[in-house]
Amino acid sequence: MEIVIGAAPRIGQPGKRMVPKTAYVEAQVLNMRAPRRRRENLDGGQPDRRHPKANADPAAGRVLLLMVPEGYHIPQDLDSGNYRVFLRVVPKKK
Repeated sequence: MEIVIGAAPRIGQPGKRMVPKTAYVEAQVLNMRAPRRRRENLDGGQPDRRHPKANADPAAGRVLLLMVPEGYHIPQDLDSGNYRVFLRVVPKKK
């Protein structure tokens, strides 16, 4: 019999990647800001460094910075533009 208290886990292959059971991923909002200003509103004669073909942000839009604790639920190529993302906001229970 071997009794070990406080031992580190054994070294070996990492565990299998968990497959999400639902299509929902919980995230925490880290920051929210207004959209980028349109090109014609630039002041001070500063050059516009954005790509000329970049789409302008909607004036009523908001930019969210999200943190997903279980990042393995997010597809690796999410920034490719091949996905649609839906956001559902639910208040925390008190």
